[in-house]
Amino acid sequence: MFRDSAETILTTLYANRAQFQENQIGQRPDLRIAAATTLNLNFIPNWLRQLEPQTGHLTTHISTQNFHDMAQNLAEGEIDLVLQYSHSQVPLFVETSKFMTHVLTIEPMVLVSATDRHGEPLHDPARAGDRGGIFPYMGYSHDGYFAEVERILFAHHAENGLILQRLGESPTSEVLKRLAISFGTLTLLPESCAREAVEDGELAVVGGEDWQVPLEVRLYRARDSQRPAIKRVWGAIQETKQQETQMKRT
Repeated sequence: MFRDSAETILTTLYANRAQFQENQIGQRPDLRIAAATTLNLNFIPNWLRQLEPQTGHLTTHISTQNFHDMAQNLAEGEIDLVLQYSHSQVPLFVETSKFMTHVLTIEPMVLVSATDRHGEPLHDPARAGDRGGIFPYMGYSHDGYFAEVERILFAHHAENGLILQRLGESPTSEVLKRLAISFGTLTLLPESCAREAVEDGELAVVGGEDWQVPLEVRLYRARDSQRPAIKRVWGAIQETKQQETQMKRT
């Protein structure tokens, strides 16, 4: 509790200092974006580039925060946009009266295994069948959003007799990816986080579709924001969605 309070105070102090510095030198970026680490690394750069034909180039400041701080800073105008993963059974407790949201895409969360020197997975629950078995696993700590997604998936497989032996944990997918590779274990990752390691043969997707969970990538903005850059981004997203709807109809 003390750590959470201290982190909130420090986040506020840093935000105030950054705002003061921006006001002093007149170099506030067009967009201040906060997102989960995996989205910052694997989604936002390409997404911003795809928006450019409609919005023009927008200068950005991109940061990583926990979702509680993101929502608070978004409501207070300290940041302009928040991107976060979302699952239908794990609510984010966002006040709809304060924020507007768009689903940008759907991304699967996949079970991956470290591989042997031939690129074959070291572990695969799908091969265990009804025999069950014990599998080494790197999991999400309770302070990470994916901990609840993980729990729901494991509960679905509880009757199969599988035991996932937790050897380590972190709230961050990028950390779990490196741990799984280093220690030769299983872990759950958003597909974009796992993609490069799978292509390089360090990880392999295992378990089949029954071990995958669909995740929404959601974008949030303050409902009362009047910043032109935010309106340009929101307008571009709405236009793209309308075009996609028309294409589906035809």
